[in-house]
Amino acid sequence: MVNPEKEVLEPEDFFGQKGIIRRIFSRIGAERPQSVAVIGSRKIGKTSLINVLNHESLQKKYLEKPEEYRIIRIALGEEKIDTVEDFLKHLLPRIMKDSSSDTLDYDDLKHAVQFLHRKHYHLILLLDDFHHITTNRNFPLEFFSFLRSLANNYNLAYVTTSVLELQKLCAVKDVEESPFFNIFTNITLGHLSEEEGRLLLETVGNLPGETAEALVNWCGPSPYLLKTAMREIDSGALNAEAPFREMEKCLLPLFSEYYSKVVSVLGMESFRLLKIIGKGKSPDHRDLHYIRPLIKQGFLIDDEEIISCYSPAFIIFLKKQLSREMLKGKDNGNAGY
Repeated sequence: MVNPEKEVLEPEDFFGQKGIIRRIFSRIGAERPQSVAVIGSRKIGKTSLINVLNHESLQKKYLEKPEEYRIIRIALGEEKIDTVEDFLKHLLPRIMKDSSSDTLDYDDLKHAVQFLHRKHYHLILLLDDFHHITTNRNFPLEFFSFLRSLANNYNLAYVTTSVLELQKLCAVKDVEESPFFNIFTNITLGHLSEEEGRLLLETVGNLPGETAEALVNWCGPSPYLLKTAMREIDSGALNAEAPFREMEKCLLPLFSEYYSKVVSVLGMESFRLLKIIGKGKSPDHRDLHYIRPLIKQGFLIDDEEIISCYSPAFIIFLKKQLSREMLKGKDNGNAGY
């Protein structure tokens, strides 16, 4: 049975987003590797993307000399990294196997990076859920300044993931204003195309084309929501041929928790705008900065005249389920694949 909560581990199971994969490898594969910040909503596939970037087969496919790369993945949300010392203890042994000191500091990491640089290696750090670092007051400005100096002086680059731009997820003002963030190219990880969504349902869910198309049209091309629908079909809770009213009855309660996390990055001032959109109307364009994250992530569509929802399911959520308490104005700390 399909498990929508399970992250993708193998490239062949990662649907769509081939253009983003190529863009990231072109950045880290440059003569001087460049850093990338991947931004995307909860459950959009950021961790899965990091997993496939870390896969040897894709590195061989996209990197000219993959043997010259040392690519290290750290799941910051899972590995309980709460201090600079924690970060160094998790990272250094993966760079240098003999780094076993109990009192690691910045110089230890610098020496390890220098060693790889002299050996003509390119070091790429895949830092999943990097907002766990930027929102943690235990990581001072000097930490980010140090990371920036490494990237500026050696063959080293970072690929980070977060739910919003990193500068919007800083616990400390001087960190938010740090030039560290200037080294990144921001790339938004959004929904699948409608064609990719249908392919996912047909390939993984074994659904016929017309049924897959109807499901994508109602759910929207979100990989998480489509997998959730497939799970309900596999379990017999939902008839694959069900009309939209049956889809709503079965799926909307399951989608609501996800959607509440999606809108949690917005502040209270967004409530009125989202309710207007839920009624099929368009808010004043002068207020769009309040809901810009959902536009960037593809949940709302701005065609310059009308703001609309990406799917009927999201419209119904805004109309029937949205509450002010969901709008927290920040990342709510819930991990997603």
